[in-house]
Amino acid sequence: MINNAMTQLDWIAGNTIIQFTHTDPALLTVDAIVEEQDTNLILGKSPVIMDTIESFPALVQKMEQHTMEIPGNVLVRRSRPKRFIAIVYDIDHTPICETTWIEIALKKILVQCEHYRIKTLAMPLLGINYGKIQGETIMQLLQDLLMNHRQQYLKRIWIYKNN
Repeated sequence: MINNAMTQLDWIAGNTIIQFTHTDPALLTVDAIVEEQDTNLILGKSPVIMDTIESFPALVQKMEQHTMEIPGNVLVRRSRPKRFIAIVYDIDHTPICETTWIEIALKKILVQCEHYRIKTLAMPLLGINYGKIQGETIMQLLQDLLMNHRQQYLKRIWIYKNN
């Protein structure tokens, strides 16, 4: 049933409503926030404070132990709200982003939403900032996934501008 409060910018996919917002995701009341990232975890704008390393040999050792993330993977940070870090960029790859990576990440995000019983989610249109993928393509992927795999818990997705 369509609610009168809905606007033309609202999408319904399965039993989930997708809405666009200009509100900073930190100000939204949601159960989880999706952030996009690259395989080296360097492209994101989230403030990250790393443990400082006092010696050069310790720095080299830490760099040697660093493992790259896999495109399409989703890391879960158990904060409040939960943070889903979608690995959708690979700066060592041309092109830097592929639609298949975004599709894999979206599937994993939806699985995590069911696992953690997420009812409200905020996310950017993955891949459009650095990857130059069209927002319509991402919306179609998201809508198709929600239609084909109805979510028991996820009722609302806020799409926020990521800049």
